[in-house]
Amino acid sequence: MVTQALRVRKARRRAREASEQAEQLLERYGAKVDPAKVAEVRASLEALREGSERGDVVAIYEHLKALDGGVAEHFARFKKSATRELIESVGVAVGIALLVRAFVFEAFTIPSGSMIPTLAVGDFLFVNKLSYGVRIPFTLEQAARWAEPKRGEVVVFLYPCNPTQDFIKRVVGLPGDVINVVNRNNLGFVTINGEPAAEVPNGPFQAYAQFETNHAEAAALAPLMRTYDVRLGDERFQTLRIEALSPAAQYEGLRQAEPYRWADRPEKHWCAAEPPKMGPTASDEQPFPWVVPEGHVFVMGDNRQNSSDSRVWGFVPMSHIKGRATFMWMSWDASAPWSRPWEKIRWNRLGMPVHGQVQ
Repeated sequence: MVTQALRVRKARRRAREASEQAEQLLERYGAKVDPAKVAEVRASLEALREGSERGDVVAIYEHLKALDGGVAEHFARFKKSATRELIESVGVAVGIALLVRAFVFEAFTIPSGSMIPTLAVGDFLFVNKLSYGVRIPFTLEQAARWAEPKRGEVVVFLYPCNPTQDFIKRVVGLPGDVINVVNRNNLGFVTINGEPAAEVPNGPFQAYAQFETNHAEAAALAPLMRTYDVRLGDERFQTLRIEALSPAAQYEGLRQAEPYRWADRPEKHWCAAEPPKMGPTASDEQPFPWVVPEGHVFVMGDNRQNSSDSRVWGFVPMSHIKGRATFMWMSWDASAPWSRPWEKIRWNRLGMPVHGQVQ
């Protein structure tokens, strides 16, 4: 009894699958086939249904054979092969993924420590490409723009000196802002329109080795690292420096000269030869303060003494900004041993937002 019940169930399942396929072909292509042939297939389909309702296994397989033969003979040219269906399914999935990447979200990997302590080397994050508008893929043109970057936001952009590279930094200055920076030793204390950015010393940063891939070097530097709680616009975050002087003492050394507007300086001249990160910068040629030009932003890395940013190569055109960084979907420590692969993932960083880490 059990065996017979299983046979009936299996036969009915095959009948149902064949019937659904035949119905789809009749609905989509029936008008393109000789009506007599269509009637023949419909008769086989009806007979198969009746046999399935009775649970007659012999009848089911007889009518199933007749239906398959009729479909193969009269609808073969319309029937997709399994390979074709697979290719079309994959093509649709790839197309959707490319559209999402082009217009909505794009994955970005942190390659360096310039954004420590906000981002670690090996963080994988998503960039919201609709934060400020819609860009035309593979160009610097925008189809629409409905928002501007705000001070304190972390953005991904095309590196002005080489637009084939993506950079990630924090927006510090907006168009028209007068930016002054303590650039001695790349300290990176900032005033905006004459007002110092609110920065409060927060003590040593002992977790430095967890953010870098060179653990030995990072562990040696960790005792020298100091974090600062910063408020910039609506954003609160931390910066990192190797020094012990307070921000107040550093701000005293800022120049109060007439801001230089860079009006006659071609943008490409900034990038003619990028200086070393810890060496001379563009400000040596034209000291701060600077006025941020219209259509540009001034950006800096949170790891202020280890960041190649606007202090070195100039302003970022709005057209180069791809979007606002959102959250980490993976964090990978490439230096961890493969013998303990679970240690290569920084589990505590998965799903962490880029903004709002410091309240």
